[in-house]
Amino acid sequence: MDIEIFEDIGLTKREIKVYLALLELGSTTIGSILEKTQIPSSKIYEIINRLKDKGLVSYVKIENKRHYQAADPDSILTFLDEKRNKISEVLPELLAKQKLAKKKQSVELYEGKKAIFNLFRNLISNTKPGEIYQSFTPDIKEHSKPDLTTFYKNLQKRRAEKKLNVQLLIPSKDKELFKQIYSKQVNPKSTKFTNFVFPQGITIFRNTIILLKWAGNPSAIKIESGDMAEEFRSFFSEIWKI
Repeated sequence: MDIEIFEDIGLTKREIKVYLALLELGSTTIGSILEKTQIPSSKIYEIINRLKDKGLVSYVKIENKRHYQAADPDSILTFLDEKRNKISEVLPELLAKQKLAKKKQSVELYEGKKAIFNLFRNLISNTKPGEIYQSFTPDIKEHSKPDLTTFYKNLQKRRAEKKLNVQLLIPSKDKELFKQIYSKQVNPKSTKFTNFVFPQGITIFRNTIILLKWAGNPSAIKIESGDMAEEFRSFFSEIWKI
């Protein structure tokens, strides 16, 4: 089982180990948990208490001895809902801070595929139908890697769900490979192929410009600037018209 998914929702490796052990053991004592997980006895109660606070572990007393048991796996969804509700309570304040920040200019560097994947997911997480999303596509040869192919297909699916006005400029030399990989995901009206030589891996959306490089150590530079975004957008649009 891939435990990274549990880490992504906020559980530590030891919390995951204890929860999974309890799922297998059923109602059991602390000794069995220690034996199953090989976690130091000095840490086990702290871990169990954290899981209790998250609603993932409970206990009953039998003959004055505590027997612990894992909550139903469905409880994980309840745990996530509670986290979501807490975030929702402070969301208006966060959005207000974001609105102020958008008036400023900033530059951020993202390194590694996971960081870049999250960057693009967040970029379109709060959008309105019809907003223009423009991209000088990265080197299509890089797209043929399985994890990148999956990422771009999912990204296209999200853009379609958001009803964004997507415009992709692709070098003519990459036309056949692009169609081979993405013919079922990308609306032909959102793509144009050109012999014009342009810098690949640039995305323009709202006041954001992303400069992306997958080769070697994957990295992306995110620039927040209304003026610069408008200049890039005008440049893109001129080529799009041609």
